[in-house]
Amino acid sequence: MKVIHWTPLENKDSILKNGIQIQDTRIACSILTPFDNLNRWWLDFSLLETGKEYIGVVFELAASDFPLIHDHWVISTYQEIDDNFETIFRRRFRLDEMERSNPSGLFESIEALKDAYKKSIVFRIGEAVKEHTLVLQEDGTYGYDTIEVIETGYEVIKKDPQKAFQEFFDDPEFMEFVFEDYQVLLYNDISPERIEKVINAEDSYTYSEFMEEIKKSVSSEVNK
Repeated sequence: MKVIHWTPLENKDSILKNGIQIQDTRIACSILTPFDNLNRWWLDFSLLETGKEYIGVVFELAASDFPLIHDHWVISTYQEIDDNFETIFRRRFRLDEMERSNPSGLFESIEALKDAYKKSIVFRIGEAVKEHTLVLQEDGTYGYDTIEVIETGYEVIKKDPQKAFQEFFDDPEFMEFVFEDYQVLLYNDISPERIEKVINAEDSYTYSEFMEEIKKSVSSEVNK
């Protein structure tokens, strides 16, 4: 499972020398996919608005990177502002604070992360093909029965796996819908020797191996 970390060009020399340092700032990445639109979603959505030139740093997740956070719209920094909306204090949320606020986003292993990633896709397939009833959740809010929706997704895949792969897993727009605002939030440094590639913001860079692994796993499940 490879990820990409977008960072200002001015950080390139330091990262190549010292690696990605986890400090009191957000260090977020995106899981690399076969889809360029998804891989650069955060870059296009907000980072380029800063006016800075960005580069993408590619590396593979390892056991030493866990635990970590993988979720959408991850807010990693606590900050206080004054009356002029200027930041007067900021610090990175600790991992235990992140776990308390959103335990479902914490992953202890790469196996758990891969399984959740797969189920997120299957859930969205089930959600897309059938209208489900909202039910009362344990937290007092209303939402879909996750197990029921995932079962619906698997039923669609089992009926015609190749069609499902083509219409959902291989569709850039659908996959962007599923994961567009997701981030991997790291809590351990990434040493410089782990950096596999550095790309410019205008470059297209995709990675298919992980998605093929997901499809193989799903095929195995529906063919049992």
